[in-house]
Amino acid sequence: MNLVSTSIVSSYWERLPVHLRLIIKARLWTAIGAGGVLYLSPIIFNNLGFTAEQIGGGITTAAFAGIGTRLCTGYLLDKKYSYGLTIQIACLIAIISDLILFFSQDYYAYLSGEFCMGAAAGIYWPSAELAVPMNCNNKIKSSEGYAIARSADAIGVTLGVLIGTIGTYFKFTRIIYIIDINCMIYIYYILMNKLIKHKVNSQLNNKKEICLPANPSKASNLKWLIALVPLLTITLFVTGIMNLLQSILPLDIANGGIIRPPLTEQKVATLVTFKLILLAIFQWPAGYILRNKSSSYKFRICLILLLIGFIFLSLSNLLINGYLLILIAYIPLTISLCIFLPSASDAIIKSSPKKYLGSSIALYSQCFGISALIIPLLAGKLIDYYSTAFQLWVIVSLICIFLMPISNRIK
Repeated sequence: MNLVSTSIVSSYWERLPVHLRLIIKARLWTAIGAGGVLYLSPIIFNNLGFTAEQIGGGITTAAFAGIGTRLCTGYLLDKKYSYGLTIQIACLIAIISDLILFFSQDYYAYLSGEFCMGAAAGIYWPSAELAVPMNCNNKIKSSEGYAIARSADAIGVTLGVLIGTIGTYFKFTRIIYIIDINCMIYIYYILMNKLIKHKVNSQLNNKKEICLPANPSKASNLKWLIALVPLLTITLFVTGIMNLLQSILPLDIANGGIIRPPLTEQKVATLVTFKLILLAIFQWPAGYILRNKSSSYKFRICLILLLIGFIFLSLSNLLINGYLLILIAYIPLTISLCIFLPSASDAIIKSSPKKYLGSSIALYSQCFGISALIIPLLAGKLIDYYSTAFQLWVIVSLICIFLMPISNRIK
């Protein structure tokens, strides 16, 4: 049975376009490096005595840097600038940020490292997202390509956090920065020695080989941008949720709830790793099963699952064994993100004119930056004021209900 399963997976992988496989490999290694940095950095600096507001301020600084680099990257991609080269630039900046964060002991060094990390992310994400449909080459649908790419992201993040979690048990959580540096060097090698040698740029200029959905909108017509407002609104909210689960939920678990007691760094990292394992398990099935469903249906299911998850997180604050409810909440929260991530990327691509694909992807990616600019800082202040995240999860639950009708307007 294992041989048969391995053969099926190998056959499926081999039928993918060669350039898409290289992009997926690059995304996998990026996620391995970034996973530990994104999810465990708040724990590292929380143990140094930083407040939730200070940690949120660092994430806000990263978001501010990312907003600027996303705009520039989108413009360059519209001008047919090589996404392979922009990803290489992102790798170099990420290495600088890792070195700063590895040696950081004070708040200003932490802010500097986060600023460089945000700048790298702002260059990387529009480039990596646009690279997927550009390399489907009419062999597979872009929705399936995104499902595969997001599965690689999920598996990579899980492995990265798992390595970081092991590091916490050896009192060396900062190993996450060393891992990220090595991953960035390897990705740079992949892009330099494989992707660029295959002359991807010439492929991008050959319209017959590019698998991009046709869009009847004229280049000068901005109706396509107005039509994206419902999608971007929900994207802004869900990306804010992702920031909360990435930076605020670990603090909530570490500090405890109204009745729920606090947990040690090792146990917090273990719970975070468990959540990411679920993400790796559910990402491909969720993306593949719903690939042919309408966008409005996908986003409606996403919001319903988010609502269920945050109800459980709210109730977890009221029980001494509330960690059991956190584990239960992980399931709907994880599935909702598995639905959202490939669906939103594919919907943006299908709703945008070819001429502005770089800008539209950058605009979509900008939602990640804007939510990271605002949400962690506000959430950190809320937690510092109430000494619990209970109020935060209740507010988010109400917003899920409010956004339900908006999801029906997404085509």
